[in-house]
Amino acid sequence: MKLQSTSIFPYIKDNPELCETVSFQRNSYIIRASDVDSYVWYLVEGQVKVIANGSNGKCIVVDMIDEDNFVGHLSNYYEQNFYCDSIAVTNCTLVRIPINKFNEMMKGLEFSRLFFMKTSARLYIMYKMDLVNHLFTQQQQFAYYLLSNVKGDICYIQSLYRICEFLRVSRRNLYNLIDKFMAEGYLERLDDGKIHILDFDAMREIQKPVADFMHNKI
Repeated sequence: MKLQSTSIFPYIKDNPELCETVSFQRNSYIIRASDVDSYVWYLVEGQVKVIANGSNGKCIVVDMIDEDNFVGHLSNYYEQNFYCDSIAVTNCTLVRIPINKFNEMMKGLEFSRLFFMKTSARLYIMYKMDLVNHLFTQQQQFAYYLLSNVKGDICYIQSLYRICEFLRVSRRNLYNLIDKFMAEGYLERLDDGKIHILDFDAMREIQKPVADFMHNKI
């Protein structure tokens, strides 16, 4: 996406400093949980994941942010600090707004409406993903993930770590899920790491409760 096509552009176009883009490479930290609020970021291109880390080593994916959305310690504006890291999933391009300038912009009705519309919509997505994790089995969630990422009959697995993040399971549990589906004849693992779906009917039946919930068809 070009900056001129983003929702924020009309509010920053007259300020050249705010229109300067900053690039981050894949897997780079954009914001750490311990960082002081110096900027609010806006994602022009790429994808960012927001993760929370517990003192026990547990890591939870809180949000996946697509382009044309705000990035930063946004929970502070709801008087809640999630203490999260924001990490570039892909190469990312963002603009950054100094916090004092952002607070000034928030006094405008149209800009504040844009901010709260963008962030509140994502909050409901976060709630829904959390409900999926608690309401449905790991098998149902895994089947939904695979069918959501299949092309033809091949699911391209970029990273087992990302699947573990999505399912909130250990790598061992993920291998157990794959082995179970292979034993049932639902899929097979190819030498290059891809997953070949063998029985679409069975997989669709397993993932149906999650798919219906995610697509508001219950």
